[in-house]
Amino acid sequence: MTCPNCKESKAHRSHRAGIKDWIAGLTKRTPYRCGACKHRFYVYLHGETSTRLRTAEERRILRIRRKYKWRKSRRQLAAFAFCSIVLVAILYFLMQQRMPAE
Repeated sequence: MTCPNCKESKAHRSHRAGIKDWIAGLTKRTPYRCGACKHRFYVYLHGETSTRLRTAEERRILRIRRKYKWRKSRRQLAAFAFCSIVLVAILYFLMQQRMPAE
């Protein structure tokens, strides 16, 4: 991440602390801190892919991470759907059993 203050490529994500960061998180802003000048700034979620703030390599890494995260989400969704279908089938067969007449 490139610092907007000193233009060095030494900025990294900073930990959230306090009410100001909590409010910024609600507006989809992430805190960053520059390792060179110690300037702290916020970046919007869509700004993380900005050509002004990110190098080409960083943008490529972000795309790869998003792709793998989406694949993981799809696998989890498929597993959840499969387990739900199995549960519904089990409940259906349990409800179909007749009580023996006395």
